[in-house]
Amino acid sequence: MNKGFIRIGELCRRIGVKPYTLRYWEKEFGDFIRPYRSKGRHRRYREDDLKVLMKIKELIKDKGYTVKGAKKALGIERSTMLEREKNSLEEGNYFQGKKVLITGGTGTVGRELTRRLLSFSPSVVRIYSRDETKQFEMAEEFRQVENLRFFIGDVRDGKRLEMAMEDVDIVFHLAALKHVASCEYNPFEAINTNVYGSQNVINAALKVNAEKVIFTSTDKAVNPTSTMGATKLMAEKLFTAANYYKGKRRTVFATVRFGNVLGSRGSAVPLFKNQLLKGEKITLTSKKMTRFVMSLKDAVDFIFKASFLTRGGEVFVPKMPVVRIVDLVEAIEEVLGFKNGIKEIGTKPGEKLYEELMTKDEEKRALEREDMYIILPPFKSGDGKYSYPGAFILTDNNHCTSEKGEFLSKEELKKLLEEESLL
Repeated sequence: MNKGFIRIGELCRRIGVKPYTLRYWEKEFGDFIRPYRSKGRHRRYREDDLKVLMKIKELIKDKGYTVKGAKKALGIERSTMLEREKNSLEEGNYFQGKKVLITGGTGTVGRELTRRLLSFSPSVVRIYSRDETKQFEMAEEFRQVENLRFFIGDVRDGKRLEMAMEDVDIVFHLAALKHVASCEYNPFEAINTNVYGSQNVINAALKVNAEKVIFTSTDKAVNPTSTMGATKLMAEKLFTAANYYKGKRRTVFATVRFGNVLGSRGSAVPLFKNQLLKGEKITLTSKKMTRFVMSLKDAVDFIFKASFLTRGGEVFVPKMPVVRIVDLVEAIEEVLGFKNGIKEIGTKPGEKLYEELMTKDEEKRALEREDMYIILPPFKSGDGKYSYPGAFILTDNNHCTSEKGEFLSKEELKKLLEEESLL
């Protein structure tokens, strides 16, 4: 074994076949087996590959299937697993009857998450945040809802968190200081909220023996140049490490790592819109800037997926479209019918021209699905629990940086802005 991978000789021994048989199966069943290639071009397999190969052996050697028949049987099995995941998420039965707490629940993502959760008939949804005005406004919006509760509190206050989290099954940790410039100017405040606050969430969840705790992070945590990114990276590591010392508790901790959620409070789209409507020039730090983006609906969908899939300690990263910020500006101008010009103001402290989805080290332990990347924890057992329908070993990292992605066209951006009612 090497970094969780299995060499071809060991794999043949465990399956009970010759290397030439294994290579033949690998060629014929390429849709189901995707070994990792080391720098020396040697095959390295994972536990999921072992399971598939054992199934192939059972079908062909024991049950007498043809290769074509075995392919069909494997395809049906994988489709069934993916369909089970899809149905569970669409029907919301995973959250039915659960007690849920959302830190930072009055924010843009928190409100949408709440709205969607309530349609799944949870036992209760508790909103934990420090802004009483936003809580009042949200309570008015949801005034007819009986299973929604509001708790004033700060994630810096561990005791208050424990009280709010009593008997909770699932925790979504959204509370954070997220503005790059503000965190640069107030770094220790960012540490207190994003790092110590996250540890308080972990401690409270362990104390109440919560079932799952999902932390929302940012692509700015990858090779961070800002205080905000660095504190989010530290929080990610705290959430991964919590799985190692939880003992016999049922609690599972995981992270979702987002790009820019379009239309969220304080983000680029509402800023550019306001500048245009005021007759001001749009301020851009650089026309070369690129970003990963996602809609609010996609962000919430992905949080639900991670909640369903997590085994503990992973970082889930959605596959997101990439935009040139200057194209986004021009798309907004065309939709609104205003064109006031662009003023380049230079990059702000801590700001990057492009973002990344994962580091080089993370790529070595990442899996890929059609819709996401799954970065496995650095310390994991070889018991095969890190298995996900449709996942295979990541072999290409060209798509993991926003400067190399396939950019959305202006027409695609205009359609996205209109579909999401962002303007």
